[in-house]
Amino acid sequence: MKRHLLHIIIPMTALALSACGTMSQQTGRAEFEYPQSNSFSGNFLAGKAAQIENRTDYAARYLQRAHEIDPGNNDLRRRAFLALIADGRIADSEPIARLLIKENPQDLFAVMAVMDAEIRDQNYQAALDAVSALPERGITSLIVPLAKAWIYTGLKQRDNALIALNELQANGSLNPLSEYHRGLILAFFNDLDAAEVALASAYGDPADAPLRAAEALGAVFERKGQSQKASLLYESYMDRHPQSLAMPYHLERLARGEAPTSTVLTPASGLAEAYLDIATLLSQENAVDPSLLMARYSLSLRPGDDITRLLVGEIMEIQERFDAAITVYQSIPENSPHSWNARLRAASSYEQIGQTDAAIDLLEKMVNERSDRPDALIQLGDILRIDQEYAAAASAYNRAIERLGGPDVVGWRLLYRRGIAYERAGDWNRAEADFLKALELEPDQPYVMNYLGYSWVDMGKNFDQAEDMLKRAVELQPEDGYIVDSLGWVYYKIARYEDAVEQLEKAVELKPDDPTINDHLGDAYWQIGRFHEARFQWHRALSFNPTDELRVDVQAKLDGKTPHAGNIAVN
Repeated sequence: MKRHLLHIIIPMTALALSACGTMSQQTGRAEFEYPQSNSFSGNFLAGKAAQIENRTDYAARYLQRAHEIDPGNNDLRRRAFLALIADGRIADSEPIARLLIKENPQDLFAVMAVMDAEIRDQNYQAALDAVSALPERGITSLIVPLAKAWIYTGLKQRDNALIALNELQANGSLNPLSEYHRGLILAFFNDLDAAEVALASAYGDPADAPLRAAEALGAVFERKGQSQKASLLYESYMDRHPQSLAMPYHLERLARGEAPTSTVLTPASGLAEAYLDIATLLSQENAVDPSLLMARYSLSLRPGDDITRLLVGEIMEIQERFDAAITVYQSIPENSPHSWNARLRAASSYEQIGQTDAAIDLLEKMVNERSDRPDALIQLGDILRIDQEYAAAASAYNRAIERLGGPDVVGWRLLYRRGIAYERAGDWNRAEADFLKALELEPDQPYVMNYLGYSWVDMGKNFDQAEDMLKRAVELQPEDGYIVDSLGWVYYKIARYEDAVEQLEKAVELKPDDPTINDHLGDAYWQIGRFHEARFQWHRALSFNPTDELRVDVQAKLDGKTPHAGNIAVN
């Protein structure tokens, strides 16, 4: 479905966002203070700057105030409206939306704000009148049929609701979405047999369907008294998606004899589900701003939905609003099946804003909370490795591997990460064993071959094996500057300096701003008598923020000492 969506999406109004205010030394992002004056210009300029910086909270506040000062400014009215929507203040945007509709009854987002207000108040006919004014082209050709279907559901007009969904059938790639909502509507009207048919066929194998579709079908089974079928579905889905905690939650609920929770309880939540589906599609197409708007509309109709909150948090991470993302993730209660994923994301956001201790504390709590899951340990190991706590990182990876069942079953990636941690901690024997085991599991893995081959060369051993390994890695990843550099460094170490120059020049072209690669090329130039070019490359290496150790080495060479081995360059 994703592949065929672009041709029906029209450009949606982007939220312009820019830096204003003082810059945070910790995050590099602007920090805003609410203007002390009540002037129009102060609020308007601060609002525009906040929009460019993706600070929708401040943008909404400033621009709403500017609009109150100058309510006749049409451009400002729409800017303030969009800022309120992006900040999730749909109810506050309604008065402005009604003004915008008077100017243009086909203003999509304004119509949606008014329509949502009418649906929340169960004024379904007014909502239908509003959405019927929209032309069905571009993205509205997706929104309008789904909105009409759920509004007709609110009006208890089942046949009209199903007919509205037929409008999506013109685009064959949207058939799964149409059938999914058909199943939800039929379940709402308690036609459970027909709902089962629609939901089971929507995405093919239900165990490979989106989570919500599998949950909806399971709820239908349970409502029909077919607990065993529901249990088999949940178990099958869990087998295919072992990291998901939603299905264990349903199995535990089923074992307790608790009644099923239907995916859709009201027309409002049905339309919220449609908005979430659209937001997800837009997010998959990297249409971040409109995806956030659709997710906000969804939450306005269904405020407590955790999957929608997760999507909002992920969008905020993309916008580098990590503090806001953390707040969203923290709003998901710990008894939710989606809490685990939310807390993993929150830990990642903490790390992004430099609050490494908070990230580690959160992950360590999660590690002790569930002894059956390795993901918190893996993420903890990654953060510790980035923080250069290599021995602690290796320990975290060890525990993750134990939980997964040992080195033979974990896959190459985790062994590669642990190998790097061991190597950086000075435990080469264990590092080498992990790299070799990773290659046993994934024989042609170029990044593992690069790290292992380069390490051998840097230690002055296994040159022939390293050369063969790095040649193969370059064949597999010819555009990776780090890997090409490693092959060049093999040639340098075995005194094939002309071959080294050839490879290292390619590496510098691929990674022109890497200090280690520039240093290597300088060393190779020096060995073949190209002294001026060697010094030029060393100066370039110093200009690209090298490590302290590399800086000392390069400066020594510029001061007249002979070249020697640099540091390991890894992908």
